[in-house]
Amino acid sequence: MNGAMKFDYGDSVQLTGTLKQCEVVGITAVENARQAETFNVPIGTVLYTVEFADGSDALVPEIALEGFTPG
Repeated sequence: MNGAMKFDYGDSVQLTGTLKQCEVVGITAVENARQAETFNVPIGTVLYTVEFADGSDALVPEIALEGFTPG
């Protein structure tokens, strides 16, 4: 992974521009060209697995997350 991670396990985050709260449950990085193309980010970009209140989860690049701010 390139540089310091913006978030850590258990952090409350939200998808950028939304109030949809989720929690960081996994951290990895883009490791190959196929993943980079899928997420439209460079190899080495931090990817977070986030879990929503309903139990669903998603793999999200760091640039698409921000710290959770209750509305």
